[in-house]
Amino acid sequence: MSHLYVVYALDSKISVVEAESKAEALDTFAMDQIDDENLNYFIKDFSFGDGLLTQFYHDDQGYLFDIDQNEVPERLQQLNEQEKDDYIDSWIESNARQFWNDEPQFALEYLKKLDKAKHSDDPYTDDFSHPFLVSTIKKLIQQDDWYEAFDIVKIDLSDTNYQVIYED
Repeated sequence: MSHLYVVYALDSKISVVEAESKAEALDTFAMDQIDDENLNYFIKDFSFGDGLLTQFYHDDQGYLFDIDQNEVPERLQQLNEQEKDDYIDSWIESNARQFWNDEPQFALEYLKKLDKAKHSDDPYTDDFSHPFLVSTIKKLIQQDDWYEAFDIVKIDLSDTNYQVIYED
């Protein structure tokens, strides 16, 4: 039996979705966000500092690049260029696999596109699969990385004709 859900991201978007569950409402909302220009740029741009890739640029001691000083942290400066690249690549791979831990095929898809972008003059890719984009958008939303005050609320007027959806 379908229900109505209010899906909201304050200061951004409020939607009503017909779905069987909150999970299905999130799926529907995420699919609707696939054409969002800002989300697309964030996910698909492999330039350091601008997108999802930046979230993977850390090891167990902190960030792997200081963008303000345009250099790797002191702990990596004794490594030669190949060792630095290998070290950073291994952490990026590990972090991507952790991000998509329940869907390893999407980590693999991301890492393949990243490798392709490294060997190209264009750091932007436009050919991620639809399931990858939906999954990634959902993860960004669920980790509170994208929208402020995001929630999905089932509309239930069975006992009343009034329902508060959000109250600050």
